Amino acid sequence: MAGARPGPTLYVGAAIHGDEINGIEIVSRVARAVDPAALAGTLLAVPVQNPLALQAQHRFPLGLVLKSPLDQMPADMWATFPGDRAGNSTERLAAILHDELMARADVLVDIHTPTTGGRYAPFAFLPPARCGAVARRAEALACAFGADFILDAEQGIYVDDHTPHVVAAGRGAVGFGVEIGEGGRLEAEAVERGVRGLTNLLVALEMLPGQVEPLGRQTVLRSMTPLRCARGGLLRLQAALGDELAAGQPIATVTSVLGEVVETIATPHAGPLVRITTFPTVTAGERVAQVGVPR
Repeated sequence: MAGARPGPTLYVGAAIHGDEINGIEIVSRVARAVDPAALAGTLLAVPVQNPLALQAQHRFPLGLVLKSPLDQMPADMWATFPGDRAGNSTERLAAILHDELMARADVLVDIHTPTTGGRYAPFAFLPPARCGAVARRAEALACAFGADFILDAEQGIYVDDHTPHVVAAGRGAVGFGVEIGEGGRLEAEAVERGVRGLTNLLVALEMLPGQVEPLGRQTVLRSMTPLRCARGGLLRLQAALGDELAAGQPIATVTSVLGEVVETIATPHAGPLVRITTFPTVTAGERVAQVGVPR
């Protein structure tokens, strides 16, 4: 969508994983609401970045992976940018998105949810500090978006060199990602929060008139600690998403099918509860929560 006045180009994408349904509604609602006559610059809105995965409502294009699992590795398009037009199906999709749309953007935002059975408090993830001023600009825009938590990590998947926001930073564009809600669901509250956040971003970039709405806690984290269960059974959470936890605080128990408590899971350090699993059953070794480590 081209605006009536000159300005930056903003790329907003969702459903790069096929079970990230909330992002589809967030991006499409914002795109429908923007009046081109009031817009400065260009809005590139892609509600579904991976249609093959969406068709299966799975993280990956499941039909291709089942048919030819070795040939389809890597299968996660999010970690294959800038893509390869001579590669497998996933790499080709990434290359088309990058070359024809993402590479045109001054600012890039990628909307995610955790996989089905997990829920995140609204949080943004930034390019690593090694990207310099671009990373700091991304943090400012993530604050304008209004995330509760902002991950400023130096290692891990969220700063992988082949993710869209890190690739964008490598060419001097500002990129960040957002995790919001639960995979496999369409949630009114998460969608509304995302719409308000993207509207804030458009205002902060001076692409739309208005004032940025104060939104979110905007707590910066340097990492997130995964908590895993040692026993399988039924999971019973004892803390709520977003709670500030004390070191040693129990956050969940695992019970046997006969109701016996076989494990109590506690956080090893203080920090906010950023992610929880929502499935009632767990297997030994499964991640049940993530606790943030403030910067």
